[in-house]
Amino acid sequence: MGLFGFGKKDGGIMDTINADRMGDNLIWQWRPAGQELQDSARANSIRLGSSLLVNEGQAAIFVYTNGGGKQDVILGPYNDTIKTENFPILAGIIGAAYDGGTPFQARIYFVSLEGGLQMDFNTAAKDGFFTIQPSQSNFSMYNLKVAVKGSLMFSCAPTDMQLDYLYQTAQQNGNTLAYEDFREKTLKDAVLKLYRQFKGQDTPLQVLKDKLADTMTNEIIDRFANIPEGIFILHLNKLIKQFSQYIYQQIYPLLRDSMGIWPTRLNITNITFDESEEDFQMLKRVTTGQAFNISMQNEENLLNQLATDAAVRNGMVVRQANIQMDHQEDMLDRMRQEAQFAQHTQTEATAHRTNLSSEQAYLGAHTVNVQGAVMQTGMESMGNMGNMDFGSGGGMNPAGMMMGMGMASGMAGQMGQMMGNMGNAFNNQVTQANAPTPPPMPGQTPPAPPAPPQAAAYFVLINNQQAGPCDMNALRQMAGAGQLNAQTMVWTQGMPQWAAAGTVPALALLFQAPPTPPTPPTPGSVPPPPPGM
Repeated sequence: MGLFGFGKKDGGIMDTINADRMGDNLIWQWRPAGQELQDSARANSIRLGSSLLVNEGQAAIFVYTNGGGKQDVILGPYNDTIKTENFPILAGIIGAAYDGGTPFQARIYFVSLEGGLQMDFNTAAKDGFFTIQPSQSNFSMYNLKVAVKGSLMFSCAPTDMQLDYLYQTAQQNGNTLAYEDFREKTLKDAVLKLYRQFKGQDTPLQVLKDKLADTMTNEIIDRFANIPEGIFILHLNKLIKQFSQYIYQQIYPLLRDSMGIWPTRLNITNITFDESEEDFQMLKRVTTGQAFNISMQNEENLLNQLATDAAVRNGMVVRQANIQMDHQEDMLDRMRQEAQFAQHTQTEATAHRTNLSSEQAYLGAHTVNVQGAVMQTGMESMGNMGNMDFGSGGGMNPAGMMMGMGMASGMAGQMGQMMGNMGNAFNNQVTQANAPTPPPMPGQTPPAPPAPPQAAAYFVLINNQQAGPCDMNALRQMAGAGQLNAQTMVWTQGMPQWAAAGTVPALALLFQAPPTPPTPPTPGSVPPPPPGM
């Protein structure tokens, strides 16, 4: 039958209508394969029952020539035959005389509803630098040349977040539509606005971006020429994030209403001043050389407040996405700070252990020196002890000699013991600083086993108080003194939990009674036979 099926009633196109040849177009008028755009009745005659395919992220607009230019909008995804129940306008213009299969006159346009689009702008690309003055009256005599670069994120239809907010606002104003009905109506209105903006012509997406770039350049220049009073112009690069949000809220309704696009974010990436200009140099010297009391925090608060007020006036709040991005940036910053703090703490702990080892070595050397001094004092006392007078009338005094020796010996012993105790106390501190944390008390969940120590050392539970770590010599002394018995709870590295000392093989020998010596044979008795006989 071919592409065109002309019958007794001047039938129409029987073809699959889709956007397979749309390419990188924002708006594209459908025509049969191999045909140029035509306005003839035959070229625009379409039958009921023809197949229509509209992909996700697209919409199709049927503009009825014989219906006064009225339009039906079909949102994708759609894959079905053309029938009146899905085309409200079509149902009203079809005549019963056509037996339901008549061709009808319509131009069909496919419109992209693509989101996440980006358009870059650069004011310098148009006219180079533009001139502005500071908003402060005492600096308004300075003319500064500025260039601004950035990008605008936008969609060709409202995003889900924007639809949600529009629906909430509509409900507050008395809307009674269900969400899905409201969403469909809003999207169809957005499609028709975009279609009318470009007068139904084939429109490459780049055409939209070029037109948007011109509009953005003009708006940016205008906004910079009217910076809110209280914002110092030379601070803008430090307040670039807040200033971007402020300008975004200012130009949002213009881009939405006049161009039919839906902005989602504005990023100013760079504000460049012509620093070779004399006015710039003079303003910088004046504001640097005097007490300039414009607070950055106050300026930031002012911009945030202005952006919020504009968002409320526009009836569209999209700051939630920006807040979420800021929150993610803060989380990453905190993670970096925590990692740096952990590394710093580990470095300090290593240095502390090194210092303890050095102090231990110093204390050991000092102990040897003190003991040597004590011994020297004792020897001197022994040399003079014969001169000690106990009333014997002079000469060598044996009693004095004995007493001097005893005093020197006692002093040396006391000093040695004192320094030894100091050394042991310090050693215990070092050992405890380097020793692993013992597990929880019996009945609690023990920790994961740490790395095995270089020498066996045990923690001991005495009178429900934890003591240790103790080496085998200390444990042997405690067992001899009755402080440690087979039922005492102990733990050392490698043990999953606390256990009775008598069940630990390495400690069990401490509680075994020495073997009883055999009873000597009674004189005259017969000894037992040797083994093997």
